[in-house]
Amino acid sequence: MQSFRSRIGFVIIKGRLFVLGLCLHLFCLLPWCAASMQGKPSTLASHENLEAKELFKLRQAGAYREACRRGEEYLSKRGESAILRLEYGRSLVAVGEYGPGENALRAAIANAPIVSTLRFHAIRTLAELLEVTGRQKEAVSLWDQLLAQYRTGGVNDSETLGELAVAAWHRGYFREAQNIFVDATDPERSAVSAEVLTDFGFLLLEKYNAKDALGAFRDSLKLDNSARAKLGIALAKKYDNDFEVEVNARAALEINPYLVGARNVLAQLAIEEEAYPEALEHIEAALRVNPLDLETLSLQAFCRYVQGDMSGFANIEKRVLGLNPSYGEFYRILADNLVSRRKYQEAVDWSRKAIAIQPALWTAHVLLGMNLMRVGNIEEGRKSIQRAFEGDPYNVWAVNSLDLFDQVKSFSRIQSEHFAFRMAKEDASSIGSFAPALAEEVYSKLTQRYGFTPEGPIQIEIYPDHGGFAVRTLGLPGLSGVLGVCFGKVIAMDAPGTRPKGTYNWGSTLWHEFAHVITLQMTKHNIPRWYSEGLSVYEEHKARPGWGENLTLDFLRAYKAGKLMKASELNMGFVRPSSPEQVMLTYYQAGLICEMIEEKYGFDKIRQSLLLFAENKSAQEVFHQTLGMDQAQMDEAYAKYLDSRVKAIAEHIRFEKDGSKPDTADKASLLQKVKDNPGDFWANLSLGRLLRKEGSLAGAEIYLKDAQRSFPQYVEEGNSYQLLGEIYGELKRNDEALAQFRNWSLVDGSALDPLAAAARIYLDRKDWASATEVLSLSIYIDPYDLQVFKKLGDAAMACGKWSTAIDAYRSLAGSKVADSAGAHFDLARALLESGNRPESKREVLKALEIAPSYREAQELLLSLSGEAK
Repeated sequence: MQSFRSRIGFVIIKGRLFVLGLCLHLFCLLPWCAASMQGKPSTLASHENLEAKELFKLRQAGAYREACRRGEEYLSKRGESAILRLEYGRSLVAVGEYGPGENALRAAIANAPIVSTLRFHAIRTLAELLEVTGRQKEAVSLWDQLLAQYRTGGVNDSETLGELAVAAWHRGYFREAQNIFVDATDPERSAVSAEVLTDFGFLLLEKYNAKDALGAFRDSLKLDNSARAKLGIALAKKYDNDFEVEVNARAALEINPYLVGARNVLAQLAIEEEAYPEALEHIEAALRVNPLDLETLSLQAFCRYVQGDMSGFANIEKRVLGLNPSYGEFYRILADNLVSRRKYQEAVDWSRKAIAIQPALWTAHVLLGMNLMRVGNIEEGRKSIQRAFEGDPYNVWAVNSLDLFDQVKSFSRIQSEHFAFRMAKEDASSIGSFAPALAEEVYSKLTQRYGFTPEGPIQIEIYPDHGGFAVRTLGLPGLSGVLGVCFGKVIAMDAPGTRPKGTYNWGSTLWHEFAHVITLQMTKHNIPRWYSEGLSVYEEHKARPGWGENLTLDFLRAYKAGKLMKASELNMGFVRPSSPEQVMLTYYQAGLICEMIEEKYGFDKIRQSLLLFAENKSAQEVFHQTLGMDQAQMDEAYAKYLDSRVKAIAEHIRFEKDGSKPDTADKASLLQKVKDNPGDFWANLSLGRLLRKEGSLAGAEIYLKDAQRSFPQYVEEGNSYQLLGEIYGELKRNDEALAQFRNWSLVDGSALDPLAAAARIYLDRKDWASATEVLSLSIYIDPYDLQVFKKLGDAAMACGKWSTAIDAYRSLAGSKVADSAGAHFDLARALLESGNRPESKREVLKALEIAPSYREAQELLLSLSGEAK
C-alpha cells in the first residue's frame, strides 16, 4: 500500500513554495496495533480497560446513550478510573450533555498520569468542548499545554503526536501542525493510527487541499473502517459536486447510524437542492442525537430563514449564541448557504455579522470578500480577502483570489449604456465592439419581454483562461463544463479562446447569462436553480437559431434508458450530477419545461411565476397558482411533452446494450437493416457515408437524406448536413449545398464550418446582406480570424450596414493585422458613411501616420477637411 504521506505534494502561495509534506520513500503502513486517537484502549487484562474498550465500541457504533448508561454503572465501582472517565465524558459530549461531560473529562485529566497519551486525549477532548461552548481562552491554555509537551521532545508514537498536531492546528500554527502530522503518519517511527490519518485529512480539507485529504482518509480506511473517515471522504467530494458525497455520507451512517456530521452533510445536500423538508428531516435526526450541536442548529436556522420563518430563526439564533456567544460560524454557515441560493448581498451582510463576533474567522473574511466581488464591489472585496490572507496565508481561496485581482488589474475596460465590460486586451481588440452591441440587444429585448428593468450597470468580466474564471466563480480552479456564471449584477464568463474552435459560442453564453440577470433580480434571487437555467436556455433558443442546448445522442440514450430526471428532480442535476454528461442533459430538460409552459399556457404564465417567486413562495405554490398543477402533475405533464418532442426521433435510434453505437461497417448488413427498417438512423447514415466514400454520390444522397429526416438534430462529425453539402458542392448544385450548410448552422450554433461554407457561396454571388449575416454569426464562435473581420466589413459596407462594418473594421484595426493602415482607412470609410465625420478623420490620420503616402487615405482626408473639389 502506498502511504498517504508519500503522496503529499507542494503548493505555491503568493510566489513562495511551502512544503505540504516531505519527499519520502514509499512505505507500507504497519498493521494498526496501537490504541486509536479516539481513545481506543489497549487490550490489557484489567476489568477497567475491558470496560473502557466496551464503551469505546458502543460510541464508535453510535450507541451513545447506552455508553453513558454503562459508563455510570462502571464508574460507580471504579470512580477514579481515568480511562473510564474519558470514555464516559466523550459519550456525554456526543449527546449534548456538555456540563456532565466536562466534569468527567476534567476528572480524567486529574487522574491520568502527567505524561500519557490518555491524558492528552482527555485534554484534547476538553479543549474542543471549551471551544464549542465559547470559552476560547481556557481552550488555548489547554492547547498550549499540549504544545509545551511536544516542544520538550520525547514524544514519538503516532497517537500522541496526532493529539499534539491537533493542538497546533487549533492554535492556528498550520505549518507546525502539518509537520507533526507528517511525523505522526511516518510508519518508521511507530504503528500509524487510523484516527491520526483521519485528523490529518480534516486539516488538509480545511485548507481546501481535497486531493491529499482524500488520500489521508482512504489510507485511514485501510487500517480501520471508521465512520469519521467516510465522512471525511464525503466532505472532500463536495468540492466536485460529486454524487459520491451522498454515497459516502450514507456509508458513514451504516457504520454509525447516529453520526451527527453525516446527517449534517445530507441536510446540506438537500438544502443545495432546495429540498427543505428533506433537509429538516436530517436535521431533526441529528438533533435527536445531540440537541446542542452548533452546526446542526445553524443549518436548521438557515432552513427557517429561507422559508420565511423569522421567529423560528430568531429562537435558534438565541439558543446558539446563548451557548457560544462568539460562534461566528452560525452566520458564516448562513451566508455560505445563501450563496447556494444566489443571494449574494445577503451573504455579504451575514458574513459581516460572523466577523463581528469572531474576528479571526478567516473563512468568513474570504466569504465576505468573494461575495463583495460577486455584487460588483471589487476593491472592498480585495481588501477583505487580503485581510483573510494575512490571518491565514494557507487559505487557497484567498491566495487564488488575490492572484486573480492582479490579473484583472491589466484588463481593458469598455463601457456601453447599460454595461461595464472587463476583458483581456487581446479580447478587447477582437470582441470589444461586438460584445457591448450584443449585450445592449439582449438588454433591450428581455427587459421589454419580461417587463422588468434590472438594477445596473451590469458588469461583465471575460476571462482569457478558464482557471481565472473558475477562481472568480468558486475560489478554486477546476469547474469543468461551465462557461459562464451570473451573480445578479455581475457576469463572469470564459473568453472565446478558452475552448477549441467550433465548440463554444460566446455570444450564446452572454445571452444566457443576461437572462439570469433578469430572472434573479426579478425574483429577488428566489428562483429555483433549474427554472432559472431553463429560462436562460429558452431565451438562447429565441436569440438565434441553433443557440442554446439542443437534442443530442447522449440525451436520446438517456431517454431510451429511462435515466432522465423528472421535472421535480432537476435541481439535483445541477448541484450534484451523477456524471458530467448529466449537467448538459439537465440544461436541455429545464429548457424543454420552459418551452412547454409557453406553448401550453402562454409566456405570461412565466412572467407571473417570476413575480410569485419574488414573494418567496415555494415552487409547488408557484406552479399550482400559475399552472394549476401540483408536483406530480407537473412531472406527468412534462413526461408527456418530452415524449411528444423526442419519442418519434428516439424510435429511429438504436443503441447496443452498453449504450454504444451499433456496428455499421458491413455494406450488405447495412442494406438489409435499411430494408427491414427504412427509418434506421445509423444504418442510413453509415450507408450514406460508405457510398460517398465509394464515389456513388446519387446513392449516398438518398440514404443521407433519410438519416437527416430520422434525426435532424444530429450534428456530430460526419453528419448528413456536412456530407450532403459536400456532395452538392461537387455536383455544382450550390442552392442545395447552401441549404444544407444553413440548416446545419440552424441546429448547431457553435459550428463554424457551415457558416464559413455558406459565406463563401454568398460572397461569390455578391449577396452582401446574406454574407454579412453568416459572417456576423461566425464572430460569436471565432473572433480571432482577421480575414473574417475584413470580409465582414467589406460585405457590410456593400449592403449599407454601417454599424456592423464599423465593428468589424474596428476589431481589425485593433488587432495585429498586416495592413494596419488599410484597416484604419476602412474604419474611417465606414465611420464617414455612418455620419461620424470627426471620428472618421481621426482614423484616417492614424492610417496616414502608419503609411504617409497612402493615396486613398490622403484623398479621404482632403475630403473630410473640405479641401477636395
